[in-house]
Amino acid sequence: MTAKEVLAELKTLGNEKTYAVNSKAGAGTNQFGVKMGDIRNLAKKIKTNHALGQELWKTGNADAQFLALLIIKPQELSIKELDEMVETISFSHVADWFNS
Repeated sequence: MTAKEVLAELKTLGNEKTYAVNSKAGAGTNQFGVKMGDIRNLAKKIKTNHALGQELWKTGNADAQFLALLIIKPQELSIKELDEMVETISFSHVADWFNS
């Protein structure tokens, strides 16, 4: 799967209620409002894919970043890459997942 295909799938999984809840929590508009269970199911389908995870992270889309955290290989990230990821976090729930 490419990042473009994953984003298209995330968009189809978007949920208005989840979007509203995330917006109220500070996610902004760069999200689709995908339920966490759907993100986890998509991650199971994709499995581990470090390069795709990095590409998804760079989109800044909250749902893509949640997914990226599930498919990326943390041990393969350099200190510089980790710093860049931390600097680009804009949603507290993504920060929570990142810290986990």
